[in-house]
Amino acid sequence: MKQICTFLIFFLFFCLQSTAQAPTFSQFYGFPAAMNPAYVSAIKGAQVNTGYRRQWGQLQSGFDTKSIQMGIRSCNAALAFGGYFNQVDEPFFGYRQQEGGLQVGTFVPIQEQFSLHLGMQAGMGGHRVNFDQLIFSGQLDPVFGVQGPPSSYFLNDGQRIETYEIGGGIVGRGLLSWRNSDLPASAGVAVHHLAGSRDVSFLRVPHTQARRWTVHGSLTTPVITGIGKKDALYLNWVARYELENVLRRTAVGVICQYEAAHIGFIYQWNKNPATIQNTNGLTLTIGGDFELGRNAVCSVMYAYDGALGGLGQTATGGAHEIVAIFTLPNACVFKGRNNRGRTDCFDFSGKGYRKFLN
Repeated sequence: MKQICTFLIFFLFFCLQSTAQAPTFSQFYGFPAAMNPAYVSAIKGAQVNTGYRRQWGQLQSGFDTKSIQMGIRSCNAALAFGGYFNQVDEPFFGYRQQEGGLQVGTFVPIQEQFSLHLGMQAGMGGHRVNFDQLIFSGQLDPVFGVQGPPSSYFLNDGQRIETYEIGGGIVGRGLLSWRNSDLPASAGVAVHHLAGSRDVSFLRVPHTQARRWTVHGSLTTPVITGIGKKDALYLNWVARYELENVLRRTAVGVICQYEAAHIGFIYQWNKNPATIQNTNGLTLTIGGDFELGRNAVCSVMYAYDGALGGLGQTATGGAHEIVAIFTLPNACVFKGRNNRGRTDCFDFSGKGYRKFLN
């Protein structure tokens, strides 16, 4: 336990010292707390989420997205703590966005089949671009390309601009019933750049980042149960909608999960799902879970994005991303001598079930 606490303190200190943009992963369910800080209190013990995304490799140097996130529960209270660090960059333009910070969350158990989660986060960030290589005139979005007018952050002398971030969210997780079937479900909303996220560097750029609203939901439907003592087949339906200035990003998908393995498809678009303007794409995702000893689990997920319009697949090269999640279900912090037992939130205990957001 001392090693866990030491690692947590070191990780959070690293996040505070990092200069700090939310990652854009097609497998958004692999980073639930990055999408909504309330999810930091939905983990069962301690959890570390890592991810790497390589996008548009055939266009100049392509986009690279890196992310790491950690969360851990309190032993005796309905509290959880986390930290994160994200980086999005494009070496050809010298384009870079970074963000690092801390998260805290809590939950309220409502009966045995429902829990309500609340969370907040605070972080510091930075934006930079090399004007000698600048050839675009609009706002770069890591998924959909150039969208809308250029940001005031990129209309100055190209020096690094420091920002801050405050965000919060709420998530409801519970169990629905339909035709004698148990259906785990979740729904939530989050807002980032809540406090304006203005420039806090000596440049004092007269601009604030647009607030980013995210609405998301998930529903799991069992297809086959009772195959064996632990076997079951589930369809996990997931959806996310993001609103940020001129961006209207939407993703919907279904993931088929059988025991430790899963495969699924996710469709993404901006504004109009039928537009043929390089604003939509189809993602194939696969993954599996592996036990690391008695008290640890590792989940590895891979996704490939294919462009369905606009520049096309040949020009962009699509995108590859890999996510790894490490979980220690029995870990917790602040365990006192008079341990009253850990308060737990809703957790579906279906046969062979692996949650995707719910």
